[in-house]
Amino acid sequence: MDVLSRAVMCFCLMGWMTLGWSNAAQYTSINMKRNIDKLKVHYKISKDQLFNGNPVFPKDTFEDSEQRVLMSVVLDVYLSIFSQMLNQTGDQEVRERLDQVKGKVQETQKHYFLGRVPELRTHLQNLWAIKTSDTTVQGKALSEFITIYEKASKLAHEIHLKKDNRRKRRQAQRLKSHIM
Repeated sequence: MDVLSRAVMCFCLMGWMTLGWSNAAQYTSINMKRNIDKLKVHYKISKDQLFNGNPVFPKDTFEDSEQRVLMSVVLDVYLSIFSQMLNQTGDQEVRERLDQVKGKVQETQKHYFLGRVPELRTHLQNLWAIKTSDTTVQGKALSEFITIYEKASKLAHEIHLKKDNRRKRRQAQRLKSHIM
């Protein structure tokens, strides 16, 4: 294969990877897309409202383990939104489409994301509700600090080791591919 053919193939592959992999719709059925398109027509909002620079669910840069928790909560919010929409509409066709979409979200969440997220959410809400200005809370927090800090340090070390091991595996694979 000549250099030009390799360059064209590389360019096509890069384009396919960028466009193909970034396309979130590749896992969405035609029926689901059709339902969403019909619902968007029914719940139409102005372009100014749609493209105001403030998405409902902003993009994030969390790691895989964090993404699972985050996605479960996002799907939970969608279920709540769809439930509200169902309660607010009398249109039978809209209700059927919302039921179908909501069912798919529930199925996806149940099979891939649910786990212990409800308990985790409750735990996080309790943590955010701690009254940090309360002197009793401050005293208790100080007495628990060393134990918590040791646990956090151990977890940070384990995360660092996993990242380091992944880096070493990638380097070994690169070296192996260059040798062959």
